[in-house]
Order: sequence, then structure tokens, then C-alpha cells
Amino acid sequence: MKNFELIDRYFDNSLSPKEQLLFNDLLQNDLVFKNEFIFRKDLKKVIAVSQQEDLKTSLGKFEDKIQQNSRLMMLPKKWLVAASVFILATIGLYSVKTEYFPSNEVIYETYFQSFRNTIQPVVRGENPNTIEYRAFVAYEAHDYYKAINLFNSVADPEASYINFYKGLSYMEINKLSRAIELLIPIAEAENLKGKSVNFDEKAKWYLALAYIKNNEDKKAIEELSLISNQPSHTYKKEEALEVLAFLK
Repeated sequence: MKNFELIDRYFDNSLSPKEQLLFNDLLQNDLVFKNEFIFRKDLKKVIAVSQQEDLKTSLGKFEDKIQQNSRLMMLPKKWLVAASVFILATIGLYSVKTEYFPSNEVIYETYFQSFRNTIQPVVRGENPNTIEYRAFVAYEAHDYYKAINLFNSVADPEASYINFYKGLSYMEINKLSRAIELLIPIAEAENLKGKSVNFDEKAKWYLALAYIKNNEDKKAIEELSLISNQPSHTYKKEEALEVLAFLK
């Protein structure tokens, strides 16, 4: 399969797990592929806007017919206005979004990638006898259940950087509610110190992804908007803008 065919299958929500991994890798590492993806995504947005305009035109014709119907004209005007807005919002925009934008599941699988271990670099041949080191060894080995148990047993299990990696471990095993509980305080923290410095920025990004996977779009949009609108925020700003375009 040609690489660009993966983009078509992405928008059709028909990528296999193996194809999804290849798609994610190309999106991260192949600039030509990424530019083609962004171009097609923008093109679909233009088409979606065009269809919305066609829908508005059809809705206008529908309203004209209402005005010609004497029995419907007896209804309060505000009821007709509300009905028109409802039809446009729930039927028109929903159908457009469903056809042209990826599902929350696809967005999550495309953009989620666990953050690397920057706290306890695991060096081959070393065997420090600390629980924290063993926790990060398990994390790097993708043994997330073991990592969680070890993170819970470290000297300071409530440290922000510990809860950050623990939250990501819960995301990896699809325990989203628990991940969200752990990431919220870090995302909202100010002036983190020591090993936890700058983890608030990263926590916002992963919290937004957890909300997306959990189908909490409004909360995800709030977090992504904070990332994109805050000048000092640099982590995943471009990706946040891309995901916002899908959700709004």
C-alpha cells in the first residue's frame, strides 16, 4: 500500500492496528507525509464548510415553505427560529463532522505517545537497588501494571513527576478515569520545582488526550485551548491546534 493511501483509510476510520502504527510513525517522522495529511485535512474542512452553506440554503427554503403554510404560521416565531437552529446544529453539523472528521478513538491513537523517561535514565548493566529506579525500568519495558505498583511504593508517591508517569501508565492500560485524577493537579499546578519542573505543560497535553478518549470533548477543548493560547507553553502546541480543528 502506498503511504498516502493510509491517509484515505485514516479519514475512513478503516486503518488496521498495524496500519495505524505505520501512520503514526509517518506522521511523526515523514515531513512530506505530514504535509500531505495537513493539506487533505484542510481540504476536508473547506468541503465541510461548503456543505454547511448548502445546508443553510436548504434550511432557508424550508423556512420559506413554513411561512407559506398558514397553520405553521400560527406558531410563535421564536419556536420556528429555535427549530431552525436545532436542525442546523444537530443534523447538519453532526453529519458534516461525522463524514469528514476522525473519531475520538482515531484522534487518540494518532496523537497519543507515552512520554519518555527523563527522570531515571535506565543504563544497561546498572542495577540500583531503589524502588524508583525499578519503577522506571518497568515503565520503559511497557510493564505498566508493575510500574504502577512500584510508583505507589516509592519514598514520595505523591510527587508530581511520579504521579505524571503513573497517570501515563494508567492511560496505557486504558484506565482513563484514574489517569485523569492524577493528571489534573499537575496540569493545574504552578511553579513546580525539582524533578517536576515543566511537567504541568506535559500534563495538560496528556489530560486533553485522556478527555478525548473518554469522549469528554468540552473538557478536552478547554485544555487544548490553554496549550494553544498560552505564549509560554511550547510542548505540543502545534499538535494541540491540529486536534482543536477536529473537535470544534
